[in-house]
Amino acid sequence: MRTKERIGKWIKRYEENGYINGSILIASKGNILLNKGFGMANWEHAVPNKPATKFRIGSLTKAFTSMGIYQLHGEGKLNIDDCVGKYLPDFPHGDKITIYHCLTSTTGIPNYTGFPDFWSKTMRLPMTLNQLIDSFKHLELNFEPGSKFEYSSSGYALLTAILEKVSAMSFAEYIQAKICLPLGMKNTGCDNGIDIVPDLASGYSFWEKPIHAAYADLSFPLGAYGIYSTTEDLFLWDQALKSSQLLNEELMEKMFTPNFSSYASGWAVPDILGRKCMHHFGDISGFCSNFFRFVDEEVTLIFLSNMNVTPVTHLMQEMAKVVFDEKVSLPLPVVQPINFTNTELITGKYKIEDDESKILDITSKNGEAYLTVSKTYGILYKFKLFPVSHDASKTTFLTEMVNEQLSFYYSSSGEIESVEYKDFHGNKYIVYKDL
Repeated sequence: MRTKERIGKWIKRYEENGYINGSILIASKGNILLNKGFGMANWEHAVPNKPATKFRIGSLTKAFTSMGIYQLHGEGKLNIDDCVGKYLPDFPHGDKITIYHCLTSTTGIPNYTGFPDFWSKTMRLPMTLNQLIDSFKHLELNFEPGSKFEYSSSGYALLTAILEKVSAMSFAEYIQAKICLPLGMKNTGCDNGIDIVPDLASGYSFWEKPIHAAYADLSFPLGAYGIYSTTEDLFLWDQALKSSQLLNEELMEKMFTPNFSSYASGWAVPDILGRKCMHHFGDISGFCSNFFRFVDEEVTLIFLSNMNVTPVTHLMQEMAKVVFDEKVSLPLPVVQPINFTNTELITGKYKIEDDESKILDITSKNGEAYLTVSKTYGILYKFKLFPVSHDASKTTFLTEMVNEQLSFYYSSSGEIESVEYKDFHGNKYIVYKDL
């Protein structure tokens, strides 16, 4: 079976089950194999996602900031080994934290998005870049700069300030002039949350149905996670990164070379499926995304989603298996759900064996069963359970929105004997009722 057909078969099942939301582009050796939107860009107005839909790309932004800094280095306007104090004179520890430390998340500066009140409060409030930097500049360093890796958006806030100072342009202006315009990326820019961006998707979460994601003020993400783009524009970006159009070969290699823990400058470079892969994950206020670049195989996968529960990284790994003709399993089809009336039998709180901190809460509403479970960052989601098979010994349910499965096994007297939970990673767990 040809690659395009394999991808089509895989996509069809996931799309039929409603498990994909966003826009996906897959390319091999410069040829686009899939370029398609899934689900809704805007649920209120029933606007579907399409290849030209714009998404906030979160921390995929860091690669653009990194490129800008390396360009300025190449022009002799700064040096990546300079200390940040040269450009931000009043920054504490500015004499031992370098620009390169910021690029590679080795500064030791605490990550401001990890502060206790960030997700509940701070991210919703407008801030200037200077105010943002002031919020973490006087904190004690977590470690000696350059001694180890700890992912941090704080260093990228400093890089944004340095880029703006050295170039005498705003971050948004620089990205437009020095990256987007030269590459013809007409649908990419820095989102300030005020200007209307045509064809920009809305960001969603899920609780029994799609709901609005928590609001994030966009005055300060900037070079850390403030850009929007499309899969098609990011493919132009991908192609440009294979050339010296934006940066000479030597600096490009430096930018892509890992420092600590497989993290380079705005790119992670681990092995995925036993192959070297440049990638980065991004998320912001209902949007999540990932970008896989298997450079040696010339395979690119870009997945931008506006539904925050979508497991983009896992789904991309599955898609990569399909492209490389490796074994991959398809979810059970969500066919016409069978009639299952004994929902009260399965309701209750269930603990996962070997991880009692994680609770599966099964409830009943209007005769239908729902699963409440925590996902990334410990956020709770609530999914409807669809019964897809039932007999005297076993009932199997599929969840809405993500590919998860619950199987209840019964004793000869009809009591629940054991329960198996299969998450969207394909991991299977035995769970037991919390009595």
